[in-house]
Amino acid sequence: MAADVAWTAVYGQLFARALNTFISGGPGVGKTSFLRGFACFLRSRITVDGAVVVVAPTGSAAKTAKGVTYHSFFGFVKDYKMVCADPAQEAARLLALDRWKPIARRLAKVEVLLVDEISMVPADKFDLMCELLLQSRAASSPPPVVYAFGNFLQLCPPFGKMAFTGKCWTTSFGDGFLELSRVHRQDQPDFVAALRDARFGKCTDAVQALMDECTVTDEAYKALQCNVLHLMPRHEDVAAHNSSCLMRLCGGERPADFVAVDTVKQDPNRDRSVCPVDPKTVSGHARDAALINCVAPRVVQHCRGARVMLTSNHFLGLGLYHESIGNVVGYETDGSPVVRFDDHEVVETTRSGVQGVHAAGANWLEVLCPAIEYEARILSRPGSVASRLQVPFVLGWAITVHRSQSLTLSEAVLDVGAAFGAGMVLAAMSRVPDKRRMHVRSFCGSRLIADRAAMHLYQTSPRL
Repeated sequence: MAADVAWTAVYGQLFARALNTFISGGPGVGKTSFLRGFACFLRSRITVDGAVVVVAPTGSAAKTAKGVTYHSFFGFVKDYKMVCADPAQEAARLLALDRWKPIARRLAKVEVLLVDEISMVPADKFDLMCELLLQSRAASSPPPVVYAFGNFLQLCPPFGKMAFTGKCWTTSFGDGFLELSRVHRQDQPDFVAALRDARFGKCTDAVQALMDECTVTDEAYKALQCNVLHLMPRHEDVAAHNSSCLMRLCGGERPADFVAVDTVKQDPNRDRSVCPVDPKTVSGHARDAALINCVAPRVVQHCRGARVMLTSNHFLGLGLYHESIGNVVGYETDGSPVVRFDDHEVVETTRSGVQGVHAAGANWLEVLCPAIEYEARILSRPGSVASRLQVPFVLGWAITVHRSQSLTLSEAVLDVGAAFGAGMVLAAMSRVPDKRRMHVRSFCGSRLIADRAAMHLYQTSPRL
């Protein structure tokens, strides 16, 4: 199947084939654009509501793909961990729970599932998703068709193994591999050549020349330091850069930090057959341990003008998602911050005074962002959750490379000299369409790594 012909023709061939297919390709070849077009094509032919579903691993990826996160669609609560190692047994366990009955009805309608950014979906979760789809439908119903989109030579899941190492991958996608090859995001030949080499972990002359050309001097960096988004490998480097920019913006005069309020309560999704836990009996240590990886930190620094990034999908109805970036423009009398999001596609139904909207224009939105609740299950005390009340953002002058996956950025500073994982440098390099707007602060060729198992998959898998 030719991957460089008109996409509509490929859509037709995939639809006629009606088999699980992995659609891949290097950075910038248009995998997500292909997915969006294919989803529209499928819905024009499969018109039953809920039959064609698009999911992705993060809020930003889901927004780009015009879908939902796989966590929300499949009913996985935050910090969900499988109880049974076997995905078939775990699916059966979940579907037997009262809470899963409406989810099972939703899953039973699915005829086609499209999964974007498959490289960031852990193998055990993908196996479980496939089992839930199968077990939710009548025995006489045909299995759903799954199309997985992504590049296993980019970032892997933060936790767990890549999906292609799972139990269902070989039997599901063994002979269904379509590779897109024409680059659309970048059009500068030397940039495209460097990305192709970097994809396989090769620091060739083309890669080094590109990074040298884009490296900025200390003097030139001063103009970029607090004005252009930074991509960094480590959380501690992100935190240090954000704090530095905050101090430059407001000096020592800034509002008091937002300090979270942490409590314990009963898990609304607990197993009802188990005796409920009295939240008062849960220790502060157990509560704090559950919240240690909470996306909302205990303390959030801020000031008027600060660049911030959302840490919640609380505003999805406004087209804002976890990782949307804006600026604090003011405060209510109770101290609640108001954040402005520029270059934003405003949802038609947006109205002032609804969902916290202060004001909106053709391509911008100002939203009240008071503290919201975040939850984490307390594993040592099943049936209880730790709750954190905190504003839904963190400082956003810099983000980790993992958070940038699936984003196309108009401009970025790459500070990736300390990159530590396979695909990390490649993911950062490929976020910007124009090399003239990619500014390299640090780079080390030995940190350009490709996953060996993923390379073997690409080298040995037959293509359609």
